[in-house]
Amino acid sequence: MNQFQWISQITWGSGITALAIFLAFCLGAWAFSRYFPVLIAKMSKLSHGQMDDALITSFRRPIRFILVLTGIYLALAYLPLPGQWKHIVSLFYGSAATFSIGWGFFYFSDAIGVFFSHMGDRFDLQFNTIVIPFLAKLAKFIVVIMTVILILDQWNYHVTGLITGLGIGGLAIAMAAKDTLSNLFGGLVIITDAPFTIGDLIQSGTVEGVVEDINFRSTRIRTADQALVTVPNSTLANQPITNLSRMSKRRISLNIPLDLETPNRKLNRCVTRIRKLLTDDDAVYHEGLMVYLDEITSTSINLMVQFFVHATELDEFLKLKEKFNFAILSLLDEEAIDLATTRSQMVIDRRQDAVPKLTAAAENRDSREKTDE
Repeated sequence: MNQFQWISQITWGSGITALAIFLAFCLGAWAFSRYFPVLIAKMSKLSHGQMDDALITSFRRPIRFILVLTGIYLALAYLPLPGQWKHIVSLFYGSAATFSIGWGFFYFSDAIGVFFSHMGDRFDLQFNTIVIPFLAKLAKFIVVIMTVILILDQWNYHVTGLITGLGIGGLAIAMAAKDTLSNLFGGLVIITDAPFTIGDLIQSGTVEGVVEDINFRSTRIRTADQALVTVPNSTLANQPITNLSRMSKRRISLNIPLDLETPNRKLNRCVTRIRKLLTDDDAVYHEGLMVYLDEITSTSINLMVQFFVHATELDEFLKLKEKFNFAILSLLDEEAIDLATTRSQMVIDRRQDAVPKLTAAAENRDSREKTDE
C-alpha cells in the first residue's frame, strides 16, 4: 500500500491539470483523424502522388494512437509519481511509441507495389508481378523483427546476449528449421529465376493450375477444378516447371484409326483433303504440319494428324481442337470412310469332326438375331 501513497498527494489543481492535458491530446487526436486526411487529400490533388496517400493512410491510426498515448504519459508525468513509477511509465511509453512507428511502417510496406509501379512508368521498366508481393512480405518481416528488437532493447533485453544463449540449442533449432530454410531459399530461387509470375498457368509434377500467390514457405496454385493447392517452394524449385502461359503456340495431335477395308484411292484423297483443310486455315502454322498414313495394324489403318495452332489460351485452344475434329469427321463422312471397329473372328478347329465355332461376340450377335425373329 505504501506504493500508492502518492495518490493521496494529488491535489485538485494537479488532477484537473493532468485531466486537461489528457483531454487536450484526445481532442488533438480526434481533430487529426477528422480534418488532417481532408487537408492531405487537397494537397495530394496538387502533388498527384500515390506515395503520399499511402504514407498518410498507413500512419493515420498510429499517429492518432501516439497522440492519445502522449496525453496519458504527460498527464501521469504531471502527477507526483514515485521515481520507480515514472521509470516504468517512460518504458511503457517508449515501447508503445516504437510499436506505433513499426505499425505504420508495417502497413506502409504494402506501398512497395506503388513505388515499383511509379518507377516502371517513369523509367519504362517492367517488374515481375511476383517480386512485388514477395518484397512487401519481406519488408513486413524486417519491420516486425526490428520493432521487436528495439522494444526488447528498451527493456534491457540485449538481443546479442539472447542470440548467444540460443546458440546452445542452435543445432536442434537448425535441424527443426531445415525445411523452413529450404522453402525460403526455394522461394528466392523462384523469384530470381522467374520461371513464372502470378497469374500464369503452370504445370509442375502432378499439379497444373494458375499461380495465385507465393510467400516465404509455399506457392498457391488454383487448379482447373478450383481447388487451391499449396506446394512447398523447395519442392517446386527442384522439379521441372512448364509455363503454359508462355507458349507461343499449341500442338494438336490426332490419331485416327480407319477401317481396314478402306480403298487406297479413298485414303489418298482423304489425306490430301485433310492437308488442304489445315493449310488453308489461318489458325494453323504451316511449319510442323504432318498428315500421314502412320501404320497398318491387324484391326485398323492409323492416320496421324499433327499441327500447331496460334491459340495459347486453354479455352480458345479447346474450341479450335473441337472445330478441327468436326471438320475431319465431316470429311470422312463425305468420303464414305468408316472408323475402325472391333470385328468378330471365326475360330476353326482343325479336327476333322469339328464344327466351326464362333467367338463369344459372334455368338451373342446370332442369339440377338434369333430373338428378333
